[in-house]
Amino acid sequence: MRVRGLARLDNFFALPPEANVHPEIARRFRRNFVVNMMDMMTWLFGASFISVNAILPVYAAHLTDSPFVIGLIPALTDAGWFLPQLFLAPYVERLPRKLPVVAVLGAIERVPYLVMPFAILWMDGLPRSTAITIFILLVLWKSVGSGIVATPWQEMIAKVIPVSHRGRFFGAAHFVGQLLGVGGSTLAAILLARLPYPQNFAVSFFVGALAITASQGFFMLTKEPALPPPPQPPHSNRQYAQRLFGILKRDTNFRTYLLSRWLAYGGGMAFGFMAVYAVEHFQLPDSAAAIYTGILYGAGVVGYAVWGPLGDRVGHKQVMQIAAGLWLAALGVALFSTAAWGFYLVFALMGFSSAGGVLSDLNIAMEFGPEAERPTYIGLARTATGPALLIAPLLGGWIAQTWNYPTLFATSLAFAIGGLVLLAWRVKEPRHMARVMSEA
Repeated sequence: MRVRGLARLDNFFALPPEANVHPEIARRFRRNFVVNMMDMMTWLFGASFISVNAILPVYAAHLTDSPFVIGLIPALTDAGWFLPQLFLAPYVERLPRKLPVVAVLGAIERVPYLVMPFAILWMDGLPRSTAITIFILLVLWKSVGSGIVATPWQEMIAKVIPVSHRGRFFGAAHFVGQLLGVGGSTLAAILLARLPYPQNFAVSFFVGALAITASQGFFMLTKEPALPPPPQPPHSNRQYAQRLFGILKRDTNFRTYLLSRWLAYGGGMAFGFMAVYAVEHFQLPDSAAAIYTGILYGAGVVGYAVWGPLGDRVGHKQVMQIAAGLWLAALGVALFSTAAWGFYLVFALMGFSSAGGVLSDLNIAMEFGPEAERPTYIGLARTATGPALLIAPLLGGWIAQTWNYPTLFATSLAFAIGGLVLLAWRVKEPRHMARVMSEA
């Protein structure tokens, strides 16, 4: 049995001959796969105590009654991750090694997580308007910090994890990380239920911050070879901007993909409001936010186990389409559910859908365009769609505040349908297009 298990492990890490991987990267592949998987697992475990989609909005609801302000949490989180990425791409393209930059920026990214638990205790004695302002500024810091480190981190992962195994890498890391997150969210539910406010949120956030800080230790074990980047002529900011517009002009498939993401992100405007709506509408305790987080993570465990290998086999466009369909189902259930238990199904569908969306979005952006321009394509895919992630939750908060949450869910549904239709019928799988071009 042990020999059979080792054989399966060897098959899992076996690189296909057509992968054409640099010998140094192939030699370090197993190590880099494992340590970066541990980094992501530990991060996801920590994040289960500070869930952006459930726990943070419910905490914010203690400080403000405004859905618009609560909408800033997912808006800043997503836009902060997406918007800065393009601006670092020219710098990242020229680096023979990305790890040193990721290490410094990753340390800066983790500071607000450590500050937040103590700030929560301090803010309890402040006026609510002051407290929510400080809280939103901390959310902004952690969000922009993630966006600044995102491009060099993604390019380093794309460099040390060959395309043949990226789906399995992200799938396996998220599978185990989400599994740990189920346990984390269970502990968070106990903390939120048994400790008085605000100590319950402070302790939950502190445990999460420790795990997120520890994750960098695993990342630092990565062995990234110093490979000379593809030669590129120096260019000014104006020339770089012209290059970006040139990509958008000539690459119709990539341009259509970006438009489909705009619509899809508009369709996600309701995501960060689900827990707040359920807690307020059905008069549930704060601990319900952690229970919803557990359901999100539990469904994600199943999702990542499925989506990673499936994406490697059939392409991540197909995964993205299925995930979009599941999100449509979640919105439908939220619209027509008349009992609190119905939102257990909503969050299960959200978790399964989110797993596919996150994994496919991470992978597919790495497959557009030639390898020499990969950081630019990754950055452009994020920054060009980042405004949608900023606008959508704010628009959602305004709709909920002006009308009601069901109107928000219906508007989100309309955008999501448009994004899915455009993706399914007008975007071609980039991996298949690259294969056709290489054979031509």
